Amino acid sequence: MSQQRSAKEKSVPPTAVLTVLRNSRSFRGLPEPLLREIAKLSTTRMYQPGELVFQRNDPGDYLYGVISGSLRISVNAPDGRELALSTTGPGEIGGEISVLDGGTRTTTGRTLEATVMFMVPREPFAELMLRQPSIALHMIQLLCTRVRQTSRQVEDAAFLSLPQRLAVQLQTLVRGLEQPLPCTVKISQSELASFLNASRQVVNGCLQDWQRRGFIGLGRGVVRVEDLEGLLDYVSQPR
Repeated sequence: MSQQRSAKEKSVPPTAVLTVLRNSRSFRGLPEPLLREIAKLSTTRMYQPGELVFQRNDPGDYLYGVISGSLRISVNAPDGRELALSTTGPGEIGGEISVLDGGTRTTTGRTLEATVMFMVPREPFAELMLRQPSIALHMIQLLCTRVRQTSRQVEDAAFLSLPQRLAVQLQTLVRGLEQPLPCTVKISQSELASFLNASRQVVNGCLQDWQRRGFIGLGRGVVRVEDLEGLLDYVSQPR
C-alpha cells in the first residue's frame, strides 16, 4: 500500500472514524451497526504536510477518509505540470473508483497540512458490500457525485473566463466547509492557481481586485469569503 512509504500509525479514538462516517456525504444515513462494521475494518495513519499519500497508478487497495487536515487530489502532465482537481477535507471520503473496479489510482494525493486519515482495505470492504447492498448503493451515489463534479469542471474550463472559474472554485470550497458566510478557506494562491491551470500572478490580480471591492479578504494561506453572491454576480457581468 502506497501510504506505508512514509506515514506513521496513529492511534485515535474509535469514535473519530465513526464521526467521519456518520457525517460524510458518502455514508450519511446508513444504520449505525453498518457504520460500526466499516469502522472496525479501518486503520488510521498520520501524515506530515506535503507528504505523498498515493500516486497515480498505485494499487487502489483501500478506501480512505480524512479525520483532520486536508489532501490535495491532482494529476500531472508528462512535463511535470500539476493540475489540482479537488481538496479532500475533514469528514470526506475518497478512493471509491479503485475500490469499486479493482484498478489502480487515477490521481495523486498529497497532504496540504498535518493530516490524520483512516484506510479501509478493499477486499474486506468489498465483502461487506456484498452482504450489505445498501453500502454499495451509497458508493454508487458517491461515484455519481464525482462524475457530476468532473462534468462541471470540463464545462467551466470550456465556457467560463478565468475570473469566473476562480469565483466558482471559491464557491465550491466554501460549500465544502458547510459554514455560513463570512468564512475562511485555508488555501494558498499557488494552490488556487493549480486548480485552474493558471499562473499565480493572474490569480493574485483577481483576488486583489476582489479584496478592494469587499468580496473577499486575503491573509497568509487563506481567503476569507465575505460576499459570495456579490462576487458571483460581479464576475458574470460582461467586460
